[in-house]
Amino acid sequence: MSTKAPVQEITTLPDLIAHLKAAAQVELSTVPLYLYATYTIKTRGYSQWAAGASAQRTLIGISIEEMLHLSLVRNLLIAVGDTDFRLYDENVIPTYPGPMLKREPELNLRLRKLSTDQVRNTFMQIEQPATPPGAALGAIEPYHSLGEFYARIERGIQTLRPVIDWAKAKKDLWKFQYHRAYWNQNGGSDHPLLIVDEASALQAMQVIVDQGEGAPEDRGLLPDPIVRTDDLPPQEIGKWQASHYMKFSDIAKGLDGIGVVVDDNGKQKYTIDDEEVIWPVLDDPDLRTVTADQPVKDLMEFSNAVYCYVLALLDAIYRTPMEALAPKDRDAFTDSVRYGYERGFVASMQGLLYPVCDLLVRTPLVAGQPSVHAGPPFQYYAFETKNPKGELAALCEKLLGSFPALGGDDGVQRQIALLPDIELP
Repeated sequence: MSTKAPVQEITTLPDLIAHLKAAAQVELSTVPLYLYATYTIKTRGYSQWAAGASAQRTLIGISIEEMLHLSLVRNLLIAVGDTDFRLYDENVIPTYPGPMLKREPELNLRLRKLSTDQVRNTFMQIEQPATPPGAALGAIEPYHSLGEFYARIERGIQTLRPVIDWAKAKKDLWKFQYHRAYWNQNGGSDHPLLIVDEASALQAMQVIVDQGEGAPEDRGLLPDPIVRTDDLPPQEIGKWQASHYMKFSDIAKGLDGIGVVVDDNGKQKYTIDDEEVIWPVLDDPDLRTVTADQPVKDLMEFSNAVYCYVLALLDAIYRTPMEALAPKDRDAFTDSVRYGYERGFVASMQGLLYPVCDLLVRTPLVAGQPSVHAGPPFQYYAFETKNPKGELAALCEKLLGSFPALGGDDGVQRQIALLPDIELP
């Protein structure tokens, strides 16, 4: 007769903080996966002309929502008193390939081009709603679905009601949370939340689960079914509120297509498995082992530096308190250091990380051998000084001879000059 291990609930504040740090690392680990697949779509002449919701736009929206989830978890960490967590940390930044943190059964996360296999066997598994019947649950490990993991955190928040200092969160700690400068034109109506009490904490956890695996019926919301029985075109099914799991399912089924419409029924000429529309990037690029022309390796290293600057900039936002009230002089408010960091974060994602990664996936690893292209490794980059922006500028300057596209009035070099200076702690 088999016995199941009892569920070990969260009963201490350090245990809750440990769960939240693990959740932040899990959310961070998904962003490079989804972005890598997105960058491999050939955007010139294909996906931007697709009718309805394209796979590209859907993936961008999901990636942005994962950044939202990361922000919500980090806001909650601050609200319960932990202000020291950092993303720009060699021990926090995930490596690929590697197992998804604390998950059972083990799910190996890999940076790979967009394909039906990657969507079904990695992306949909990450957002899998179901927990195996009769599964035994441990403390912080393992968990069998993200919904299960966040449900445990929700129960912990309620259990620790007498311990969490919500008064301090409402009075002081909210100033360090991130709740502005959010953009998402590719789906989703939620936004960062200030977490100052139990109700807002639980609301934040619900947003993460509802967007990821779908809203359960017991929350009084319209449930997001695991599998739709219809195959209606995206524009007819209220796509913008579908869960990540549902959106990935639609990409795998070809409902969120890619390519040029070839008939009156909206059938796409290409699928996500066609070489004509997907760059032939290598799997799991790693600067330590990749064989490539030196300029290409330098560009890959530059992409790591850009990625780590983005994380360091997000850290800078969280350690810089916002004003209690916006000054009457709007110019003084928009010129504040915190506001500059927030605007810079959005600008760095759109105007810096994307064009560098896009240039990589278009570039063969070895000149004259177009069968395998480069890709962003999303690895830890050790800045040599406390001025990462200055180092980015220097790295970019060295690359201009090999990659002149980085220059120009609207190029990456110009974008770096416009970004805020941050000082690493």
